[in-house]
Amino acid sequence: MLIQRLLTKQQQKLTELTAQSQLEQQLLLIRKQQLSEVSLSFIGSTPGLMLSFCAGCLFQLRHNSAVKMMRSLVGFRWITRLIG
Repeated sequence: MLIQRLLTKQQQKLTELTAQSQLEQQLLLIRKQQLSEVSLSFIGSTPGLMLSFCAGCLFQLRHNSAVKMMRSLVGFRWITRLIG
């Protein structure tokens, strides 16, 4: 009798957790779709195109010593802001 009660409690808990997991999975899927829509609209916008163009220019200049210096300085500042 006691074992049966424990089993039913465990089964109820399992069904609740399964339902909760399914809801969270649906929410994650919706958020993923929203993020992809927002990112696609950003990429097609003027700031997105400018960012893409600048990134392409910097990628071509990645071996330039001045660009390497700027990248290291900005990266170091970014890391110190995260830590501090």
